Amino acid sequence: MTGVTATKTTIEIACTLTDTRTHCPTCGVECTVVNDRSTRRLRDLNISERAVYLVVSVRQFRCPTCGSCPTERLPFADANKSYTHRQARYVFAWCRKQAYSEVGAIVGMHAKTVERLVLHHCQQAQQLPQRYAGLRRLGIDEQSHRKGKKHFICLLTNLDTGTLVDILPDRKKETLVAYFQALGLAFCQQITAVSCDLWQPYLAVVATCFPQATLVLDRFHVVKLLNQGLDAFRRHLRKEAPDEAGYKQLKWLIFKQYHRLTDAELDTLQAAFAVNAEVKTAYFLREEFHHILDRPQAVDSAIKLLDKWIARIQVQKVTHFDSFIQTLQRHKEPIANYVLDNVSNAVTEVLNNLVRSIRRCAFGMPGFQHLRLRVMAISG
Repeated sequence: MTGVTATKTTIEIACTLTDTRTHCPTCGVECTVVNDRSTRRLRDLNISERAVYLVVSVRQFRCPTCGSCPTERLPFADANKSYTHRQARYVFAWCRKQAYSEVGAIVGMHAKTVERLVLHHCQQAQQLPQRYAGLRRLGIDEQSHRKGKKHFICLLTNLDTGTLVDILPDRKKETLVAYFQALGLAFCQQITAVSCDLWQPYLAVVATCFPQATLVLDRFHVVKLLNQGLDAFRRHLRKEAPDEAGYKQLKWLIFKQYHRLTDAELDTLQAAFAVNAEVKTAYFLREEFHHILDRPQAVDSAIKLLDKWIARIQVQKVTHFDSFIQTLQRHKEPIANYVLDNVSNAVTEVLNNLVRSIRRCAFGMPGFQHLRLRVMAISG
């Protein structure tokens, strides 16, 4: 440090580097002859709410071998940047949940400078090789990128670590197959399990790229289909008897598992059972399906129990589960694979919320690459 200039709003610290030499980036020869000098003004962390600037005297050397004139590099700032590394980390931390314009107003920087800073930081923080290296159990899910446009992005997650692996611009089979094949055969062979929903391209991608992996259909989406049948039955009852008190509070109650109900909820449910025995039958059939998946057992045993469950529904003629049973019979083994290690896509659903929060604070962020970089850096 060679001097300090302070005003009510700023502090400027003049400084020079103590090293008297540098190495030529072209030939690697040590350079000691100074050819020219220049000054860099770098924004640093505030002190007592005053903006701090480092005014650094930078030397340009002349290489004795190749004649090039390298400028000495600063260990605390990137070349051609107007801020230090720690200032960049500070601004990026602000941008995790706020828009560029808001952060710019807080730290006293132009919004475009903040945007460039964040995107540069995101590009350096991707660390894709490290994300791929430890991946064993893969989660695949999609999220609407533009509401009402049928435009989806695809999220790939590491189910073991709960982190995001990458984001793809769409959920088409061709896109996913090309992406995984570009990563190489060794990467595809290291995947031991894949969890996804019933979107047919996902199932085709798993069969094509990960034939050795265990496919597990996400339990949330499977139970959602089961609940849709139960809810259709509830709506039918409400239509047939709109004034019946026992049905009024069943909309979300019948979706909860029995052991999670409060005493008041149990009373409401028992009142509905007293009015219509079919409600009780349907509810406990759904409970039995949960018990099959919750029980630690072999996949073959779970499949046999599912077959018995289907047979019981057919004997009792519970028709509102027909659509779900058709899905269950088509995908019985991937659904039953849940009993192996309880693999689900819950981690991916949590990361979906992260993507939504980033999009909201950025007022949409329609550019896919910018959204991808920002989410990847924050989720890493």
